[in-house]
Amino acid sequence: MHESAEAIRELLDRYTELWIQHEMQEWGQLFTEDCDFITHRGLWSRSREDNVRGHEDVPDSVLAQKKNYSQTILDVQSIAAGVVLVHTQWAWADHVLPGADAGEDRRGLITLVLVERAGRWLIRAAHNTRLNSLDNFTSVTS
Repeated sequence: MHESAEAIRELLDRYTELWIQHEMQEWGQLFTEDCDFITHRGLWSRSREDNVRGHEDVPDSVLAQKKNYSQTILDVQSIAAGVVLVHTQWAWADHVLPGADAGEDRRGLITLVLVERAGRWLIRAAHNTRLNSLDNFTSVTS
């Protein structure tokens, strides 16, 4: 694992904590100002401001379910000095969409590029891919 593994783990733990609390302004501070974020639906934010704005507007019924969200680091690889590639797996148990009759267990993968700036790790790019029941993915770590 990378020599800055603890700082990276702390960053991603904070990411998950702020996501669950829906503290999107503070969550946004974990990203560079020029970040790219591609959502599981294919929406592409090209700045911190757009990323935060795109994640703030969530129905109250979904906000109440965020406590069921978890994220696990699968892999951290150094790409160059001050640049790492991270893969995480997320799970959101019993997620109920507005108007749906029943919940579903959702899961997915996030690919992140982290950069070290002024001694602090920040997320420069993220791509969230949702896995569905047609996938045979179990886990890279299995």
